[in-house]
Amino acid sequence: MIKLKIKNRSKLFSIFILLLVFINFNILISQVLSYRTENIPGFSTHDKVNPNDSVKYMFNNSIIFDISTDSFIDLNIEYESNIENRQIFFQINNSNPISLNITSKALMQNFGISRPPQGPRRGDNQFQYKYNCILRFKTNTTIEHLTVSSIKKSLYGLNPNLDYSLALYEPSQDSWVLIDTIEELNESSSEISLIASVSNLQVDTEYYVTFYEVTKVFDDWILVIVLIVGVVGIASLAILISKKDYFQYLKTRTIPIEKGAHRLSLEDVLENENRNKIIDLILKEPGIHFNELLRKTEIAAGNLVWHLDILETYKVVGKKRIGNFIAYFPYYQKNPISNLDLQLSKSKLTLEILEMIEKEPGLWNSIITKHFKVDHKTIQYHVNKLKDLNLINFKSDGRKKKIFPNLESDYFNHNKD
Repeated sequence: MIKLKIKNRSKLFSIFILLLVFINFNILISQVLSYRTENIPGFSTHDKVNPNDSVKYMFNNSIIFDISTDSFIDLNIEYESNIENRQIFFQINNSNPISLNITSKALMQNFGISRPPQGPRRGDNQFQYKYNCILRFKTNTTIEHLTVSSIKKSLYGLNPNLDYSLALYEPSQDSWVLIDTIEELNESSSEISLIASVSNLQVDTEYYVTFYEVTKVFDDWILVIVLIVGVVGIASLAILISKKDYFQYLKTRTIPIEKGAHRLSLEDVLENENRNKIIDLILKEPGIHFNELLRKTEIAAGNLVWHLDILETYKVVGKKRIGNFIAYFPYYQKNPISNLDLQLSKSKLTLEILEMIEKEPGLWNSIITKHFKVDHKTIQYHVNKLKDLNLINFKSDGRKKKIFPNLESDYFNHNKD
């Protein structure tokens, strides 16, 4: 009888412990995994978000705003009605409750700012605002940590093939400031997200965030030509190579051509009126892209593609992708600028540095920096460019790294000729 009572007590105790664990586990799950979705019939909402809540707000025009927090938030969100197909996620970590007001508009001017901030700057990259969605937010207390992310998807205004950076602006600044942005792959969904974080956002301060498209500036010959066309004007290139001289070059060169389906002679290729229009423009504006050719030749898009294919097949023109567009150039057997004056492939400062090195071989960076009175990082950038173009060599002399012209390069041999 006594043994039976002990067994029953033990069993009851075990059940009690299991029940307690089950209850605590469910409480924990409800605290950590509290998700909900709110379908908003319009462009604004007011909601209270509890600690450890994660909420998805689905607005009109396929706008999605997600928020996750470990503190209480009294939340107001309002989107401009012309914004559509945008998704963004805010994750807020804070010790104190927050009153958070978020307003989103397509342009800074729509916020009533008379002088919009300048675009972001970093190194030699170029930044373009094409996202058409800027979020302004303000809180009644300091935000200790905010993570902003968005799915990198064309549907949401972010091309998977391009680079982007989150940018932050507050009115005491004169320009947008870039926030280090990483890409993270969700293996289960195969989606890539852009993620950036900021800390210690101040009370009663208006902050603006958006995404900027990043275009890397290449040091290769193609972008150099594009830049030179913009800087020195297309006339100088037109002087360097006339259409007559170029045709003479094409007819006298020895280069194998795989004609594929085409059965034309080179004379047939060069005599066509539409192809002559295309060649004229490419000789006049090396680096011209397809849309410009389409606009200036007034040739139908399908026909333009056909004529460009013929010109590429017969190696009359060459092309290369730069960022989002295809650029077209005169075709040369060695490389597309080997028969052009290479001085045009460098900025004025790059050329002046090269000429200084040529006149005074054995210089080093600090001397060049003092001479031109610019930041040493700028000088280093142009020296690196000359090195990449194989126009200079380095020779160590103690702690100094002396710079000498590479007299074996095509540039110096070309000048001798």
